[in-house]
Formats: sequence, C-alpha cells, structure tokens
Amino acid sequence: MDYIFLLMAGTIFGAIITVNILRFLKNRSLRKKMEKARKSEFKAIEFVESKGFEIVDLQSEREYILSVDGKPHKITVRADMIIKKGNKIYIAEVKSGKKVTSPKHSGTRRQLLEYFMVYRPHGLILIDMERKKIRTVEYSILQVKNSGLFYIKRLIFYFILLLAGFIIGFLARG
Repeated sequence: MDYIFLLMAGTIFGAIITVNILRFLKNRSLRKKMEKARKSEFKAIEFVESKGFEIVDLQSEREYILSVDGKPHKITVRADMIIKKGNKIYIAEVKSGKKVTSPKHSGTRRQLLEYFMVYRPHGLILIDMERKKIRTVEYSILQVKNSGLFYIKRLIFYFILLLAGFIIGFLARG
C-alpha cells in the first residue's frame, strides 16, 4: 500500500514540477521576444528618421466597436508608429522576427489591414529590422478614395451625366 501511495505522490509531484518548468521556459522565451521587439522599435525610430520620415506618434491607440451577436465589444488597436513624409501620413509596423517580417505572413497581413481600416492612413509601411528594410504594403481590395484625383473624376462624371440630361431634355421637349 505504501508503494502505491509513494508512486502516486511521486507522479503528481513530478507532473507539478514538469508543468512549472515548462511554464518558466515559455515565459522566459516570451520575455526574450518582447525585449527584442522593444529594442527593435527604438532602433526603428532612428532608422525611419534617417530615411526622411518624421515621427508623428508612437504606440498610438485607437478604439472601435466590434459587435458579436448584437453585443458590442470595445477593441483597442495600437500602431507602433504614425509617421509622415511630405504631406502623407503612414502607419508603420516594426517587425523583428524571421517569419513575421514578411507581409505575406497571415498575421502581419491581417494586422496591417486592421490598421488601415482603423487609422485610414495614406499608406502602410512594414519596417523589417532584421534586414533593415522599409517596405510599403498595399492591398488591391482597398481603393484609397481620399485622393483629389478620385473626386475630380467623380465630379466630371456627374457633370457629364447632368449635361447629357439637359441635352436629352432640350431635344425631347417637342
């Protein structure tokens, strides 16, 4: 009977120790990743400025409401940087891993798309600190309609329709 108790106690004690060691190793790895990301963001500030961009804001937060089954949930989004070049505003995301620095990585793509929808910048920039590269990211599914050219084309289109209506009305008056 004592052997069975010792075997069960040893198994439980071993499981508890194993779980705690694995948790410690996971937290240590996460802390290292977070420290690397923080250092990369500080280096990215100088890097971006050396490329002619002006820092407008760092770690800027915005909120929006996500409704799930009719229940509203407040979502907070935090962009690494809001930067400016000329009169154009960009959202910049700093990445320092091997996989996530690619705009083809699904998580990075979704993150940048959410930033675009929330902040409505002129463009998106992915800063790859592993390779010291600045990459512009554009989505074909998004048409930036805030350019003056878009509005001028739209205005000309409506003017032509109005003019055609006047001409048809004039000719049809009998």
